[in-house]
Amino acid sequence: MGTAASQGGTKRGKEADTAVSHGTSWIDAAWLMLSDVVGTSVLTFGGVAAQLGSVLSCIFIVGLFPVSLYVSVLMSRTRALVVKTADLQRREPPHVETMGEVAAQIFRAPGAGNSVCLMVYGYTLLGNASYLLVMGSALQMIFFRGGMCIYEGVALSCAIALLPVVFTRKLGDSVLLCFANLFLIVGVIVLALGAIAVEGRPPCTESPAFAPGLSLLTALGAATNVIYSYSGQWMYFEIMDTMERPSEFPRAFAVTGPVMVSIYLAVALVAHYLGVDKGDIVEAMPRGPALQAAAVLLFVHVLIVYLIKSVVLQRFCHFALSPADADKRSAVAYAKHGSYGLVMLIFGYLVANAVPFFYQMLGLIGGLLGGPINFLFPIYMYLAAVGRHEQAAQAQRAERGGGDAEGQSAAAPGSGGSWGQEAAAAKTEAAGRWRWEVSSTRAAAQGFRSLSMPEKVAVCLIFVAIGMTMVLGVTEEVKQIVALSGQFGEPFACHALAPRFAASADVLDPASCT
Repeated sequence: MGTAASQGGTKRGKEADTAVSHGTSWIDAAWLMLSDVVGTSVLTFGGVAAQLGSVLSCIFIVGLFPVSLYVSVLMSRTRALVVKTADLQRREPPHVETMGEVAAQIFRAPGAGNSVCLMVYGYTLLGNASYLLVMGSALQMIFFRGGMCIYEGVALSCAIALLPVVFTRKLGDSVLLCFANLFLIVGVIVLALGAIAVEGRPPCTESPAFAPGLSLLTALGAATNVIYSYSGQWMYFEIMDTMERPSEFPRAFAVTGPVMVSIYLAVALVAHYLGVDKGDIVEAMPRGPALQAAAVLLFVHVLIVYLIKSVVLQRFCHFALSPADADKRSAVAYAKHGSYGLVMLIFGYLVANAVPFFYQMLGLIGGLLGGPINFLFPIYMYLAAVGRHEQAAQAQRAERGGGDAEGQSAAAPGSGGSWGQEAAAAKTEAAGRWRWEVSSTRAAAQGFRSLSMPEKVAVCLIFVAIGMTMVLGVTEEVKQIVALSGQFGEPFACHALAPRFAASADVLDPASCT
């Protein structure tokens, strides 16, 4: 999400682990995390349960939270290790405000940090494209009697978002906004499941523990949506940077954990019991006022999230392309800021119409980018940070061990005190260069060797599982997109909202169930 995190002050060096006045608390951090993670992805859990069945849905939802927590704790440790390593090497206090900056410190190359920033913000940009698709679908539901096409709904959504995107430069303290926005999505969930429950469970509906015909590809395809729903790690360094005590960041999961798991399980199991087989529980609602009310809440919720992330992306582009006027209030600066936002809206419009299936789009983004960015890369950075810190500590011990001999040599008759000091300084500088010549891969290997056996097993399992979703899960999502395109129309086709009325003459007679 990167809201207040991207716009707060920066803390460097030792300040990164000590109390800083006017920072956010760990409870505030928890609400920031929830507002980003518990969003539109929760609406797809009815489809996840339909593909997996109730047992695997519970296993995936409950099982992925400890993994998310573990990775997030590692990120907190990584931040502290980077600061401590810089202190051991007597370097300038490092910037540790974003994942890209932390990566630059670990890889010891600004280019690596820039590459990570592009990857992370590219992932966010694709997420924003999915938000435009949701807003377009919400407008279709609000005006369901008019037969609005999806490209019309997305275009109207872009037009509504244009002015806020162009003129909003900073969001200030967004904790309260995020808190309120969380309840908007909860309201959508309550309205959707409530309306479906009032309509009644369709005759002949079954809620199997394991979905019939379940295959490994289908399971991994559904897993990509679950991964996306836990993919908030990309912004955690930014949230830590806004905190009064960054070391307390893991405490935030005391709030986020029960809330996330409870909401995800409730949506998956209730929707599964009620026979929801669509990828979006709002789309599964009977057509009527309740659908329109839920769609309005959904549109407002997604518009706020889109605006928050768009400001972060626009500021990133502005600082990267024109840093001199990034914070100015001139007409030229507003024009540049607005042009970045306009380009992002156009990009989002194209992506939303190219993949007009929300469930599959989230799975594609989650499998292809969400897993590696939010799970694999943070683990790798932690292992490399451990290796870097151990190398720095060993070098410092070696320097201290040789200090007395060098001092005695400097004091010996005819040796020259100044020559001894210069030699020691040259040795220290050379040792420092050697330490950073060790590749991050070797540092990560050293960090891996330092782990306990249970942690080694856990890390290996995480890499294998995420790797499988990246390959097999994404393959399944692509297959579904191709099949749906053949059934409902190619990209940029109308894709009007399918008719669904609460009182249908086509409802099966319970007596016909076998």
